Amino acid sequence: MSEFAAITTANAAYLGLTFLPPVLWLLFYLREDAHPEPKRFLLLTFFGGIIAALCAVVAEVFFLGDQGGVLSLQTGPIGHTLFVFFTIGLIEEYAKYLPVKLWILRRPDFDEPIDAMIYMMTAALGFAAMENALFLLPVFHKSLSLGLEIATSRFLGANLLHALTSGIVGFFLARAWFHPKRAHLVAIGIVLAGLLHTGFNYFILVQDTLAQATLYLVLLLSFMAIMVLVDFERLKKSSEPI
Repeated sequence: MSEFAAITTANAAYLGLTFLPPVLWLLFYLREDAHPEPKRFLLLTFFGGIIAALCAVVAEVFFLGDQGGVLSLQTGPIGHTLFVFFTIGLIEEYAKYLPVKLWILRRPDFDEPIDAMIYMMTAALGFAAMENALFLLPVFHKSLSLGLEIATSRFLGANLLHALTSGIVGFFLARAWFHPKRAHLVAIGIVLAGLLHTGFNYFILVQDTLAQATLYLVLLLSFMAIMVLVDFERLKKSSEPI
């Protein structure tokens, strides 16, 4: 194989491992929408999620950077870790909400409650794709098998997490947008998603030292998946075009 062909194959594999896992989850959840959204808006939202991931990195460095981030605190090890994870959770959940808030909410096609969950999860999976790229870049060219292992673990873990937490935010967004007197529900949804995000990150951190951590991760993701499926069904029943 020529050097050019080898580089091309490697880059194609890298892009595949970066984008295929979140796209598979996206296709799975799009099946829940009885009235499919315009593909151009879904694509716009997906790429908005990619941009949101880059913005989240900048915000996390600003607030939590090792060299005196704005929110650096001197607390106990567990308290500090949970604070950091909760801050990260809030930043990332709000960042995933922004593409929908800025580009989608005012469009005429945003006319059903279930649209809120669809677009939020689309933005989340664009966000996850960029995260995949950042995680895979340092290791991929060193070891294809390690890159594949990381991509698989993220498909079942972080990529699913992002879709589910944003699905939950989408449910609260639907309730707030189609019932304007409940505008505060979006904030509640983001905080709840941030808490669930915090729990996931914490169990990942202690996975090597806490024997039950993997079980707790499975239970947490299963609980969130049930929440999202129930929310989908509830919004489907109220999704009459307006």
